[in-house]
Amino acid sequence: MKTKSEFLSTEIVQLLNYRVEQEEFSSRTYLSMSLWSIDKGYLGAGKLFKKYSEEELEHAGKARAMLLANGVQPITSALKQPEQEFENLPKAIQIAFAHETEITKQCYALTKAAYKEENYMVAELGLWYCKEQAEELDKFQNLLDRCNAFGEKSDMLRELDEEMEKLSE
Repeated sequence: MKTKSEFLSTEIVQLLNYRVEQEEFSSRTYLSMSLWSIDKGYLGAGKLFKKYSEEELEHAGKARAMLLANGVQPITSALKQPEQEFENLPKAIQIAFAHETEITKQCYALTKAAYKEENYMVAELGLWYCKEQAEELDKFQNLLDRCNAFGEKSDMLRELDEEMEKLSE
């Protein structure tokens, strides 16, 4: 089945719309983590998660722009509500890492589909997403490593929160 774009197949359009949806859901997930963090007194973590929330909206815009550039109106999907409560800061970081792992798999699927169709402009976008995901995984892996190395004592969590604030700048 063809779309009105000669360069985007139905499958690629679906994958790009899914990318928009998932990046927007990521934004809401990190916004939820930001609000939870601030409410629990982790102001630095709150700032960092807010920064990540804003970045995810930029990522959604890239897939949206690709669709529009090819004459396809992006879908504005309803989004499910992200988690609102977290056991503690290390658990929120673990959830974020698991989320980014899933997003990475989705970005690989987009890139693979684009190469299969020999659609190099979408493949280039897919590779950009994959590169971005390597950075996302690295960010959260470093935070997880800190949690594992130093534990969950209040003074360690306070130091982690301060480090997260520095990362938000």
